[in-house]
Amino acid sequence: MRLLTLFSILILGFSSCAASHLNTEDHYEDQRGFTIDEEANVDDTLQNREVIDVLLQYRDALVRKDFGSLKRIISTEYFDNGGSTNTTTDDYDTESTPALFEMLAKHTEGIKYKVILKSVEVKDNIAFVDYEFEYAYAYKVGGEITWDAGIDVNRLELTSEDGDWKIISGL
Repeated sequence: MRLLTLFSILILGFSSCAASHLNTEDHYEDQRGFTIDEEANVDDTLQNREVIDVLLQYRDALVRKDFGSLKRIISTEYFDNGGSTNTTTDDYDTESTPALFEMLAKHTEGIKYKVILKSVEVKDNIAFVDYEFEYAYAYKVGGEITWDAGIDVNRLELTSEDGDWKIISGL
């Protein structure tokens, strides 16, 4: 009987040490516009939570059009090729992002942005965050407000700079 009790304690102890997974209901229930996909299986680690926090800051700053906050979570080494490799006309970096933010702030009347987290991968000082997003934004064209909406997927790449995660690509 004593051996069985010891065995039970060991099994229960080891199973409770296993990494749990993050989910919306237990970990991010109060975050509007953010959910974790049920199939995501993102381990509940400090690094993963820090990386997800940057995604949440990005989403919130975008919706509020708070480009000061957005600028603070972007790496000084930021670069994105705009999804095309055959031209540089749509490339942007740390120097050109303020102009993009200004254009967005000037022409949008409202932004809705819902994020569904798909995966987080952290290796050393680089992290990848894959997510699906649903967007809707109102913008002015010739004094008339028009809405555009859609669903897409994205990958943010982050790097650790002085202990803080910063977006290096993927806006």
